[in-house]
Order: sequence, then C-alpha cells, then structure tokens
Amino acid sequence: MAIIDAVPSLDAKTVWTQNNLDRLPLNRTNRIRHEIYESIVFPVLKAKFGRDEPDASYLLGKYWQNLVTMRSLSEQMNHRSATDFFRIAFELEPSSVRYRHAYLTSLINDLNFTFHEWPTGILIDHTNWQEDIQRLKEQLSLAGSLDKDRRFSADLADWFEVSQQYETRLAEQRQS
Repeated sequence: MAIIDAVPSLDAKTVWTQNNLDRLPLNRTNRIRHEIYESIVFPVLKAKFGRDEPDASYLLGKYWQNLVTMRSLSEQMNHRSATDFFRIAFELEPSSVRYRHAYLTSLINDLNFTFHEWPTGILIDHTNWQEDIQRLKEQLSLAGSLDKDRRFSADLADWFEVSQQYETRLAEQRQS
C-alpha cells in the first residue's frame, strides 16, 4: 500500500494517526484495514501505551478487534482484552467521562456474556467456582460504581441476585 510507504518514521506515523484514525472506515466487525493498523496505527499506540498515555489505552480497546486478529500484535500487548485497555485508560485518567463510559460499557458486555445462559448456569470456572463467584460480585460492584447515571442499575441488580442464586445452587450440589 502506498500510504504505508509514505509514513516510514514513528513521528510520521504519529502525525498520520492523529490526523486520520477517527476518519478511517470500519468494516462490519469494527476493524480498520489490517495493513494500516499493523504498519501505522499499532506502532504509534504501542509506543504511547508504553508511556502510559491514557488515549493510547483507550484506542487499543476501541480497535481491539484489529489487535486480536493479529496474534503477533496481541502477544506484544500481553493478550489484554478490550476491557483491560479501557480499565487502564480509566485508571490513568479517572476524571475522564469518555474512559469511564468505555470501561463501563465493556464491563457490561463482559457481564452480559457471563450471564447469558441463565437459568442453566453462569459462565465461570467451575473448578474454582467460589473464587469466580466472588470475582464476579466484585465486577458487579465495580460496574455499579462506574454507572453514575444508573443506566445499568436494573441489570446489575438482577445479575447480583442471579450470582447469589447460583452460588447457593453450587454450594448445595457440592454438599450432595
């Protein structure tokens, strides 16, 4: 691609990314062209992430679908999830509404996936179910603290109740 050859240095890639990333078209899986991501965008985000710049963490989460489809790039970022990147951005700049919202939305998506098979069960590690239920309750509490406008309060309350019921169910099965 000609664009890749036109921005050879990290400085040029940084300028190009700042000027163009938000305008790039996304495919239906929310990815930009992989050649552009791999050769231009990722080196910039990785460098900024290494300097603890919150926007880099946010953008790594936003374009996580690009990252996860390229194993070598994902390995360089320790196989972090989108939620991990949004959490890091929020921790670096906790006053940012943008980062809090991205972190909360990603947590809610994760929790929705965890609970989607209820009443059959909850997607947890059943070999360490007590620890996983505790971790899940901590995630629910965290999501509640991030949900300043209470958009997800009903879901969080339902999921907390479900986690209590499932904990009781597993404890009873263990005793039988």
